Amino acid sequence: MLINRSLNKLINLKPTLNNGSNETKVAKALKYPIEKLCSMKLKKIGTIFMGKCPFHQEKTPSFAIYPITNSFYCFACEEGGDVINFYMKINKCNFQTAREALAI
Repeated sequence: MLINRSLNKLINLKPTLNNGSNETKVAKALKYPIEKLCSMKLKKIGTIFMGKCPFHQEKTPSFAIYPITNSFYCFACEEGGDVINFYMKINKCNFQTAREALAI
């Protein structure tokens, strides 16, 4: 219980009144397919997708999307995370905005 309160305080979650709990929204958001958020050209290599990183200029692809874990990582700039982190970086928004947008 203490950990849950600390986590909510850390990410500054506010209770929702009519669209379900924050935990439910986060769980839904984390299930949104990360590859659907990518506007860049991706090449499927085995179980992952590779492409040029949207966070920096590069000539050769170093950006990987892992559909199985719904996460991303760039081997050049070392950016990585889950679908919520990716949405926040691409759209330059906060956690609550990303959670609301992805929890459809």
